[in-house]
Amino acid sequence: MEQQTYLIGDIAAITGLSRDTLRFYEKKGILTAKKKANGYRYFTEEDLYLLVRILFSKKMNFALGTTKELLPADVLSPDYQDTMRRQIREEMEAIRLHKQTLCRLLSIGKIYDGVENSKGRFSIKPFPASLLMCTADSLTDGLKQWFMLCQKQPGLDMVYIYDCYQYRSGFTLESQEPAEPSSKALIHRDYEAELIYQRSCLILYKEVIEAMELDYDFSGCKALPEESCVHTVVESKDARPDILTISSMRGWAAEQGLVASPDVLVTSNFSRLQGDSNSYVQEIYIPLLSG
Repeated sequence: MEQQTYLIGDIAAITGLSRDTLRFYEKKGILTAKKKANGYRYFTEEDLYLLVRILFSKKMNFALGTTKELLPADVLSPDYQDTMRRQIREEMEAIRLHKQTLCRLLSIGKIYDGVENSKGRFSIKPFPASLLMCTADSLTDGLKQWFMLCQKQPGLDMVYIYDCYQYRSGFTLESQEPAEPSSKALIHRDYEAELIYQRSCLILYKEVIEAMELDYDFSGCKALPEESCVHTVVESKDARPDILTISSMRGWAAEQGLVASPDVLVTSNFSRLQGDSNSYVQEIYIPLLSG
Protein backbone atom coordinates (compact mmCIF):
# COMPACT_ATOMS: atom_id res chain seq x y z
CA MET A 1 0.00 0.00 0.00
CA GLU A 2 1.44 3.30 -1.09
CA GLN A 3 2.10 5.78 1.68
CA GLN A 4 0.54 9.21 1.65
CA THR A 5 2.97 11.99 0.84
CA TYR A 6 3.28 15.39 2.48
CA LEU A 7 4.87 18.60 1.38
CA ILE A 8 6.99 20.51 3.88
CA GLY A 9 4.10 22.89 4.54
CA ASP A 10 1.85 19.92 5.37
CA ILE A 11 4.41 18.54 7.82
CA ALA A 12 4.76 21.96 9.43
CA ALA A 13 0.98 22.21 9.88
CA ILE A 14 0.70 18.68 11.32
CA THR A 15 3.67 18.82 13.71
CA GLY A 16 3.64 22.50 14.68
CA LEU A 17 7.27 22.76 13.62
CA SER A 18 8.38 25.64 11.44
CA ARG A 19 9.69 25.07 7.94
CA ASP A 20 13.05 26.44 9.09
CA THR A 21 13.20 23.82 11.84
CA LEU A 22 12.40 21.03 9.39
CA ARG A 23 15.08 22.29 7.02
CA PHE A 24 17.51 22.43 9.96
CA TYR A 25 16.77 18.76 10.73
CA GLU A 26 17.43 17.96 7.08
CA LYS A 27 20.71 19.86 7.17
CA LYS A 28 21.80 17.89 10.25
CA GLY A 29 20.96 14.62 8.49
CA ILE A 30 18.26 13.35 10.84
CA LEU A 31 15.40 13.94 8.40
CA THR A 32 15.56 13.34 4.64
CA ALA A 33 13.07 14.67 2.11
CA LYS A 34 12.42 12.77 -1.08
CA LYS A 35 11.88 14.32 -4.50
CA LYS A 36 9.10 13.70 -6.98
CA ALA A 37 9.63 13.69 -10.73
CA ASN A 38 8.41 17.27 -10.89
CA GLY A 39 11.13 18.31 -8.39
CA TYR A 40 8.83 18.82 -5.39
CA ARG A 41 10.28 17.65 -2.10
CA TYR A 42 8.01 15.50 0.02
CA PHE A 43 7.82 13.41 3.17
CA THR A 44 5.98 10.22 4.06
CA GLU A 45 4.22 8.71 7.09
CA GLU A 46 7.53 7.11 8.03
CA ASP A 47 8.92 10.62 8.40
CA LEU A 48 6.03 11.50 10.71
CA TYR A 49 6.90 8.52 12.92
CA LEU A 50 10.52 9.64 12.82
CA LEU A 51 9.51 13.15 13.90
CA VAL A 52 7.61 11.64 16.82
CA ARG A 53 10.90 10.15 18.08
CA ILE A 54 12.81 13.35 17.33
CA LEU A 55 10.36 15.53 19.27
CA PHE A 56 10.18 13.06 22.15
CA SER A 57 13.99 13.00 22.35
CA LYS A 58 13.96 16.80 22.40
CA LYS A 59 11.48 16.75 25.31
CA MET A 60 13.94 14.51 27.18
CA ASN A 61 16.64 17.15 26.63
CA PHE A 62 18.79 14.96 24.41
CA ALA A 63 21.28 16.89 22.32
CA LEU A 64 20.59 16.81 18.60
CA GLY A 65 23.72 14.72 17.99
CA THR A 66 22.56 12.19 20.58
CA THR A 67 19.12 12.08 18.98
CA LYS A 68 20.69 11.33 15.60
CA GLU A 69 22.68 8.47 17.12
CA LEU A 70 19.63 7.02 18.88
CA LEU A 71 17.22 7.04 15.92
CA PRO A 72 18.49 3.78 14.39
CA ALA A 73 19.16 2.15 17.80
CA ASP A 74 17.04 -0.58 19.36
CA VAL A 75 15.44 0.93 22.48
CA LEU A 76 16.26 -2.29 24.36
CA SER A 77 19.92 -2.27 23.38
CA PRO A 78 22.56 -1.72 26.12
CA ASP A 79 23.85 1.43 24.37
CA TYR A 80 20.38 2.97 24.30
CA GLN A 81 19.75 2.08 27.95
CA ASP A 82 23.14 3.50 28.99
CA THR A 83 22.33 6.75 27.20
CA MET A 84 18.98 6.92 28.99
CA ARG A 85 20.57 6.32 32.40
CA ARG A 86 23.22 8.97 31.75
CA GLN A 87 20.53 11.46 30.76
CA ILE A 88 18.56 10.65 33.91
CA ARG A 89 21.64 11.38 36.06
CA GLU A 90 22.22 14.66 34.23
CA GLU A 91 18.58 15.71 34.63
CA MET A 92 18.61 14.83 38.35
CA GLU A 93 21.73 16.95 38.81
CA ALA A 94 20.14 19.79 36.85
CA ILE A 95 17.08 19.60 39.12
CA ARG A 96 19.31 19.72 42.21
CA LEU A 97 21.18 22.77 40.91
CA HIS A 98 17.91 24.45 39.96
CA LYS A 99 16.58 23.84 43.48
CA GLN A 100 19.74 25.41 44.86
CA THR A 101 19.16 28.48 42.69
CA LEU A 102 15.57 28.68 43.91
CA CYS A 103 16.78 28.30 47.50
CA ARG A 104 19.17 31.22 47.02
CA LEU A 105 16.36 33.39 45.68
CA LEU A 106 14.01 32.43 48.52
CA SER A 107 16.77 33.03 51.07
CA ILE A 108 17.48 36.48 49.68
CA GLY A 109 13.76 37.26 49.77
CA LYS A 110 13.61 36.13 53.40
CA ILE A 111 16.59 38.34 54.24
CA TYR A 112 14.89 41.31 52.54
CA ASP A 113 11.79 40.74 54.67
CA GLY A 114 13.91 40.40 57.82
CA VAL A 115 15.81 43.61 57.05
CA GLU A 116 12.58 45.50 56.49
CA ASN A 117 11.00 44.20 59.70
CA SER A 118 14.08 44.46 61.94
CA LYS A 119 15.98 47.49 60.70
CA GLY A 120 16.53 49.92 63.56
CA ARG A 121 14.45 47.79 65.99
CA PHE A 122 15.64 45.72 68.95
CA SER A 123 14.03 42.35 69.71
CA ILE A 124 14.73 38.98 71.31
CA LYS A 125 15.43 36.35 68.67
CA PRO A 126 17.06 32.90 68.78
CA PHE A 127 20.26 32.49 66.81
CA PRO A 128 19.45 30.41 63.71
CA ALA A 129 20.06 26.65 63.89
CA SER A 130 23.48 26.42 62.26
CA LEU A 131 26.66 24.46 61.72
CA LEU A 132 30.08 26.02 62.19
CA MET A 133 32.04 25.22 59.02
CA CYS A 134 35.35 26.79 60.03
CA THR A 135 36.89 29.86 61.68
CA ALA A 136 39.39 32.49 60.57
CA ASP A 137 41.72 34.78 62.50
CA SER A 138 40.99 37.96 60.54
CA LEU A 139 38.27 39.62 58.49
CA THR A 140 40.32 39.12 55.32
CA ASP A 141 41.00 35.45 56.07
CA GLY A 142 37.28 34.95 56.63
CA LEU A 143 36.58 36.21 53.12
CA LYS A 144 39.33 33.98 51.71
CA GLN A 145 37.85 30.95 53.49
CA TRP A 146 34.45 31.75 52.00
CA PHE A 147 35.84 31.72 48.46
CA MET A 148 37.63 28.43 49.17
CA LEU A 149 34.39 26.81 50.38
CA CYS A 150 32.54 28.02 47.28
CA GLN A 151 35.01 26.13 45.10
CA LYS A 152 34.57 22.89 47.05
CA GLN A 153 30.87 22.31 46.51
CA PRO A 154 27.95 24.05 44.75
CA GLY A 155 25.73 25.50 47.43
CA LEU A 156 28.43 26.39 49.95
CA ASP A 157 28.19 29.98 48.70
CA MET A 158 25.23 30.10 51.11
CA VAL A 159 27.68 30.11 54.03
CA TYR A 160 27.47 33.30 56.11
CA ILE A 161 30.52 35.03 57.54
CA TYR A 162 29.86 36.06 61.14
CA ASP A 163 32.51 38.34 62.60
CA CYS A 164 32.76 37.77 66.35
CA TYR A 165 33.63 40.60 68.74
CA GLN A 166 33.85 41.03 72.48
CA TYR A 167 32.35 44.08 74.14
CA ARG A 168 34.37 45.73 76.88
CA SER A 169 32.48 48.15 79.03
CA GLY A 170 33.54 51.69 79.80
CA PHE A 171 34.35 51.14 83.46
CA THR A 172 36.16 48.75 85.76
CA LEU A 173 36.56 48.23 89.48
CA GLU A 174 40.09 47.91 90.80
CA SER A 175 41.28 47.16 94.29
CA GLN A 176 43.84 49.46 95.90
CA GLU A 177 45.94 48.95 98.95
CA PRO A 178 44.96 51.68 101.41
CA ALA A 179 47.14 53.30 104.02
CA GLU A 180 45.65 50.99 106.65
CA PRO A 181 46.78 47.42 105.89
CA SER A 182 43.67 45.93 107.50
CA SER A 183 41.31 47.09 104.73
CA LYS A 184 41.10 47.42 100.93
CA ALA A 185 39.29 50.00 98.85
CA LEU A 186 37.62 49.61 95.41
CA ILE A 187 38.30 52.35 92.93
CA HIS A 188 35.94 53.00 90.00
CA ARG A 189 37.83 53.88 86.81
CA ASP A 190 36.09 55.03 83.62
CA TYR A 191 37.30 53.96 80.18
CA GLU A 192 35.91 54.27 76.69
CA ALA A 193 33.84 51.19 75.77
CA GLU A 194 35.31 49.17 72.90
CA LEU A 195 34.72 46.18 70.65
CA ILE A 196 37.59 43.73 70.32
CA TYR A 197 37.63 41.52 67.23
CA GLN A 198 38.00 37.84 68.15
CA ARG A 199 37.55 35.74 65.01
CA SER A 200 35.39 35.20 61.94
CA CYS A 201 33.08 32.19 61.89
CA LEU A 202 31.76 30.68 58.66
CA ILE A 203 28.28 29.43 59.43
CA LEU A 204 25.72 27.49 57.39
CA TYR A 205 22.07 27.51 58.44
CA LYS A 206 20.54 24.03 58.84
CA GLU A 207 17.43 25.02 56.89
CA VAL A 208 19.66 25.87 53.93
CA ILE A 209 21.37 22.45 54.13
CA GLU A 210 17.98 20.72 53.97
CA ALA A 211 16.53 22.94 51.25
CA MET A 212 19.58 22.76 48.97
CA GLU A 213 20.17 19.01 49.45
CA LEU A 214 23.89 19.60 49.78
CA ASP A 215 26.06 16.56 49.07
CA TYR A 216 28.78 17.43 51.57
CA ASP A 217 30.26 15.71 54.63
CA PHE A 218 29.20 17.84 57.60
CA SER A 219 30.32 15.29 60.22
CA GLY A 220 33.23 17.48 61.31
CA CYS A 221 31.10 20.60 61.72
CA LYS A 222 29.97 21.75 65.16
CA ALA A 223 26.29 22.53 65.77
CA LEU A 224 25.90 25.98 67.31
CA PRO A 225 23.53 26.56 70.26
CA GLU A 226 20.22 28.20 69.37
CA GLU A 227 20.50 30.65 72.26
CA SER A 228 18.30 33.70 72.74
CA CYS A 229 19.89 36.95 71.59
CA VAL A 230 19.25 40.65 71.37
CA HIS A 231 18.83 41.20 67.63
CA THR A 232 18.76 44.12 65.24
CA VAL A 233 19.56 45.12 61.65
CA VAL A 234 21.42 48.35 60.84
CA GLU A 235 23.00 49.95 57.81
CA SER A 236 26.55 51.18 58.23
CA LYS A 237 29.40 52.59 56.18
CA ASP A 238 31.77 50.23 58.00
CA ALA A 239 31.71 46.43 57.92
CA ARG A 240 32.57 46.54 61.62
CA PRO A 241 29.70 47.21 64.08
CA ASP A 242 29.30 50.60 65.68
CA ILE A 243 30.03 50.66 69.41
CA LEU A 244 27.05 52.96 70.05
CA THR A 245 24.69 50.44 68.45
CA ILE A 246 26.07 47.64 70.63
CA SER A 247 25.84 49.77 73.77
CA SER A 248 22.23 50.65 72.92
CA MET A 249 21.35 46.99 72.40
CA ARG A 250 22.86 46.09 75.76
CA GLY A 251 21.05 48.96 77.43
CA TRP A 252 17.74 47.86 75.88
CA ALA A 253 18.31 44.32 77.19
CA ALA A 254 18.95 45.68 80.68
CA GLU A 255 15.64 47.60 80.52
CA GLN A 256 13.92 44.27 79.84
CA GLY A 257 15.58 42.76 82.91
CA LEU A 258 18.00 40.73 80.80
CA VAL A 259 21.78 40.42 80.93
CA ALA A 260 23.67 40.60 77.64
CA SER A 261 26.79 38.55 77.03
CA PRO A 262 29.96 40.41 76.06
CA ASP A 263 29.92 38.40 72.79
CA VAL A 264 28.73 40.14 69.62
CA LEU A 265 28.08 38.35 66.31
CA VAL A 266 27.75 40.41 63.14
CA THR A 267 27.13 39.40 59.54
CA SER A 268 27.02 41.89 56.69
CA ASN A 269 24.26 40.42 54.52
CA PHE A 270 24.50 42.95 51.72
CA SER A 271 26.65 45.80 50.59
CA ARG A 272 25.86 48.53 48.11
CA LEU A 273 27.91 51.27 46.54
CA GLN A 274 27.08 54.59 48.14
CA GLY A 275 29.10 57.35 46.55
CA ASP A 276 32.72 56.23 46.52
CA SER A 277 32.37 53.66 49.31
CA ASN A 278 30.30 50.65 50.35
CA SER A 279 27.32 50.68 52.66
CA TYR A 280 26.70 47.48 54.65
CA VAL A 281 23.48 45.98 55.97
CA GLN A 282 24.49 44.30 59.23
CA GLU A 283 22.55 41.70 61.17
CA ILE A 284 23.69 41.76 64.80
CA TYR A 285 23.17 39.15 67.54
CA ILE A 286 24.18 39.55 71.19
CA PRO A 287 23.60 36.33 73.21
CA LEU A 288 21.80 36.64 76.53
CA LEU A 289 23.19 35.17 79.73
CA SER A 290 20.86 32.73 81.49
CA GLY A 291 19.74 33.45 85.02
